[in-house]
Amino acid sequence: MTASMVMAVAILLYVIARWAHNKPAVTLGGVVQGLFAIFIIALLDQGKTEQIAKGFAWLFFIVAAYNAIPPLTALATTSVKAGATQAKTTLK
Repeated sequence: MTASMVMAVAILLYVIARWAHNKPAVTLGGVVQGLFAIFIIALLDQGKTEQIAKGFAWLFFIVAAYNAIPPLTALATTSVKAGATQAKTTLK
């Protein structure tokens, strides 16, 4: 997987984390920053600097995943509990 692709997935996770925290998920500044970050990583993602680009991209991915996963887990737990409660009331 190229560093540019890892960076794009990291930015997607960042958008999901903002949405899960009830913040504006997509803003003009966020789009510009995300495109700039992908552009810089894409420039580094060739030749001698390829390993550096992959390292930075995975670092950004880890931070984005760390911020995105806890809210998504909480949302999934809430929806499972709501589904279980609804199933109990339907069975009665």
